[in-house]
Amino acid sequence: MIDSAAFVQRLNRTKILPQKISLALMEGLRVNQFDQLEIFLSPGNFATAIYFIQSGYVRGAIDGPAEKMTTWFKQEGDIIIPQGIFNQRTSDEYISAVTKTTVLAIPINNIQRVLKLYPELMEFFFLLFAESINEGQYREKLLRFPKAKERYDFMCEHEDYVLKRIPQSLIASYLNVTRETFSRLYKGLPY
Repeated sequence: MIDSAAFVQRLNRTKILPQKISLALMEGLRVNQFDQLEIFLSPGNFATAIYFIQSGYVRGAIDGPAEKMTTWFKQEGDIIIPQGIFNQRTSDEYISAVTKTTVLAIPINNIQRVLKLYPELMEFFFLLFAESINEGQYREKLLRFPKAKERYDFMCEHEDYVLKRIPQSLIASYLNVTRETFSRLYKGLPY
């Protein structure tokens, strides 16, 4: 079932859109459900949609030397703009459900159709893209803290939901620490 009110509310957080434009975007919405740890975009593939997380948690990751390295988390109410969606380049990241997740997919072909009808919508997508860039800058700032405890504290202050719902092994990957170091940080022990 589509939670159109939450979707429109999220769009309007970026820029209040006229109802006719919101309705036009919703015409192409698809509901996708993913099981825990199910991957719905992987490296080498083209992203075909922008996603609104209706329920659940999602992870972005890249290939690491031994295993996938977590690059971001998103939660219910967030929008995911996959790499390469606007310039139609292949992605180099994995996007997967952390928990059982429902997303609303806005296909790129629907976005292009609505943009032809309502060119003023281009400003909205620029603003949405700017939000995505700011999130990337947050991640860069997080990783610049030299000490694991500083990264952990910064994450706790800005993304406290991560500790409540994300498996510790994924959080350790996100903070660029071992699982053992994360466990010690989480328990307040020296590491």
